[in-house]
Amino acid sequence: MTLVGRPNTGKSTLINALLGARIAAVTPHPQTTRTHLLGILDLPDGQIVFVDTPGVHRGRGYLSRAMLRSVHAGLEGRDLALLLADVSRPFGAEDDLALSLLRPPVFLVLNKVDLLPNPEATLPIIARYRERFEFQEVIAVSALRRWNLDALIKLVLAALPAGPPYFEPGTRTDQPEHFQVSEIIREQAMLLTREEVPHTLAVRIEADDRRPGRNGDLRHLQAALYCERPGQKAILIGQRGAMIRQIGIEARQRIEAALGERIHLELQVLVRPDWRENPKFVAALDFRR
Repeated sequence: MTLVGRPNTGKSTLINALLGARIAAVTPHPQTTRTHLLGILDLPDGQIVFVDTPGVHRGRGYLSRAMLRSVHAGLEGRDLALLLADVSRPFGAEDDLALSLLRPPVFLVLNKVDLLPNPEATLPIIARYRERFEFQEVIAVSALRRWNLDALIKLVLAALPAGPPYFEPGTRTDQPEHFQVSEIIREQAMLLTREEVPHTLAVRIEADDRRPGRNGDLRHLQAALYCERPGQKAILIGQRGAMIRQIGIEARQRIEAALGERIHLELQVLVRPDWRENPKFVAALDFRR
């Protein structure tokens, strides 16, 4: 079951809320998600495999084309698609582009309804989308407030075909650990640097080993934050290293919570001009390949 929508509709927020776990990076910046990933929800009546995809947009460059290919890949073989619509923004060209990728059955999921003045405000929004596509179901939710998500799960479960579970019980995602760790670091760097760096930021895990410590072995992770210009490197490092230290502190706490163990995190910032146009480098950011 695949989630599709324009950038910043709340797909990753919805995945995290449905699973009750943070498997997808979430920031206010568009195109935070760069590749499709799976989230697995175990229920008494079945198992739902959600596919989160990058925001649909007509961007330029190799990375944007790779992200659109990832959306197509996320839609292959799916039994159901959810089109997420952000009710706080008017219908636009990117919504039309997302609709052009879909084939029935599709649910229209109106997200961020907590921002509307009243429930009736959804009616013209629904009418606009229904002019362009025949949806099997329409439901309003708030992923951030976790409102009406139980009803969404019931609708999805009823629409999916019966079959054996694809994953062992307790599995939350298909992401390898290094992918999850790199996304946590990137998320914190994007949140802390705000508008200055996000679109040109990539994170790779360069080393992972265990070393003796005072309280037993400690896991050491080394990660590189790649940007495209020296000015962006200066922002990421900050005055006297203040920014990179803060990124490390915030990321380490979240990584320890995700992995369930103590870690030592080392970060370095490297300039790699135009990495977004380098197919090998972009491919290397997806640890599943």
